[in-house]
Amino acid sequence: MAKEKAIFSPKQELKTDHDFEMAMMHKEPIEAFQDRMRLRPITTIKSYNDHSVRIMDGTTIFRNSSKFYTLSEEDRAAYDSK
Repeated sequence: MAKEKAIFSPKQELKTDHDFEMAMMHKEPIEAFQDRMRLRPITTIKSYNDHSVRIMDGTTIFRNSSKFYTLSEEDRAAYDSK
């Protein structure tokens, strides 16, 4: 069986509404950063709008002051093994 093509590349920044929609639909684990500090543990997106992203623990993070990334290959392997 052929390996499924990944939707996101490792450490890809989520910028557009389409990126957030695909991450939410496929339950892609993400990291949220403000400056270089990670805001919350690795999680998935519950909802989003033009101004904010709500993650699964209920925390709301503002899009204009934060950056959202998919996991690196190493972090993804560790996350999947949980």
